[in-house]
Amino acid sequence: MIELEPDLDLTTAQAERLLGAWLSTPVACEEIVPLQGGLVNSVFRLGFDRPPNRAVVKIHGNESDTFDSEARALHYLRTETACPVPTVYLHDSSARLIPHAFLLLEDVRGDCVHSLDLEPGDHIELDVQLADILGRLHRHKGGSWGDVETGGTSETWADLFAARLAEVRAHPALVERLGSDVLAQVDEAIGRCRPALVDCGRPTLVHGDVWDGNMIAVREHGRWQITGLLDPDLQFADAELELAYLEVFDNDREAFFAAYTTHHPLRPGYERRRLFYWLHTALVHVALFGDEFFCRYTTRIAEEIGRPNSP
Repeated sequence: MIELEPDLDLTTAQAERLLGAWLSTPVACEEIVPLQGGLVNSVFRLGFDRPPNRAVVKIHGNESDTFDSEARALHYLRTETACPVPTVYLHDSSARLIPHAFLLLEDVRGDCVHSLDLEPGDHIELDVQLADILGRLHRHKGGSWGDVETGGTSETWADLFAARLAEVRAHPALVERLGSDVLAQVDEAIGRCRPALVDCGRPTLVHGDVWDGNMIAVREHGRWQITGLLDPDLQFADAELELAYLEVFDNDREAFFAAYTTHHPLRPGYERRRLFYWLHTALVHVALFGDEFFCRYTTRIAEEIGRPNSP
């Protein structure tokens, strides 16, 4: 599983080296601003004396954690879909330019939605837009499940996702952070995964990590506009994986679902299937962050999956 490095430093000299390598000319970096929301990597906005004058750089110190996959995912989304994502300027994991792997990106206009003080009507406006963006993205279908670049796998979606649950369940931090009774319920829930996910629709292109922390929006001419979706975990999956992930972080998505289901009706049984997607998200957050909220959330979801009359 990924390692967290959200507190790395970037010097002016290092910023100028990577900017110069991208623009093929000497660059004077005038500003380095740490950005909020980087839970895995360290993220900075760079201001400099050449057009386009601003960029965003993500850095990570672990040599095994490169940005190659993210760069390819962003390129795929920009060239093959209408999904708004930043342009990739440069990425390198060799540590030749700076002592970190880095990904240099377009500075998308706007601010992280998670950091904005929005009125209820603003949330509705953004959710309707998001439903249109994801609705168009989900029209892209594949012939197999899993990684877009490798062409996927011959496994069924149920087998593939059950394996993902088993993989995160094996993380040693779970034993430290969840009680044995909770882990027993989790194991029982994982055992119910395959039959629950038999009805999974067609392999659908999903962003894979859409929440308010990965959405950029700007207010122009009196209305909010989504200008970018960041940090894709691009894959061909059950489209409900994307929908369930949205509900983990904000259950008040009525406007989103009303707009989304106009063109993509939910299949019967979504309320049951989303529990397994919620369980995976909860276990990942417990393993990575030890978040008390997700420890309690894991308990609740595992219990709900185990109830005889659960949805």
